[in-house]
Amino acid sequence: MYETYLKLSANELHNRLTERNLHPAEIERIKQEVADLKETLRVSRITRTQRKAEWDKVLQPLRYEINNARVGMRYGGEQVPQRVVAFSEYIRIMEKLIAMLDAPSKALDHTPIQIARDKGLPNDGEHWTDWIPARVKDKVSLLFDAVPVVPRGKRKIPFQRTMLPHQHETTKVRLLTKTRKEMENLEKQIHINPTDARTAKLAQMRRALKIIEALDKNEAVPATWTKLNLGGD
Repeated sequence: MYETYLKLSANELHNRLTERNLHPAEIERIKQEVADLKETLRVSRITRTQRKAEWDKVLQPLRYEINNARVGMRYGGEQVPQRVVAFSEYIRIMEKLIAMLDAPSKALDHTPIQIARDKGLPNDGEHWTDWIPARVKDKVSLLFDAVPVVPRGKRKIPFQRTMLPHQHETTKVRLLTKTRKEMENLEKQIHINPTDARTAKLAQMRRALKIIEALDKNEAVPATWTKLNLGGD
């Protein structure tokens, strides 16, 4: 209804409506409705952009791994039938997942985490490997275990939790910033009212920061420090 008005600035819209000799109250009503519609569209664009980034975090490493697996299968595959079998099944499983996630990743009605929680997936589906059932992973892993290792060669380990370097760096910086801010707030709370629980949590967060800082350049980074395997000191 107001499509032509959406492209106008506030002043341009006011002048356009004034030219139509509308009642001042009607002019104000239309201006408010156009402003509300612009805000709705702005929020929608931001939401869709954020959701796309969440889907990219899942799908880009998956596509990268598919390409790596295709290269790996070609490397000496014809001379090693077990290698072809293992890589073929690995690629099939990943391509099946790509197909399954195609529609929701394009619709952007939900984030992958929202869908993963509904499905009860581990780690809120943060990494594409979380979307693969354990029994399927075990089956594919056994196929790769059966592939003879060539001299000086390295056995392929499927379903590793890795990220692309640029994704890793961005997510790592975000997690470090978020964790440090949370730790700063916790330290203030401890200063005002120290408790054993708060002190223990602070120790965990300090351990988490060390783990985050030591992550390899392509290692998957969780959304929150609480999802890290903190282990012991």
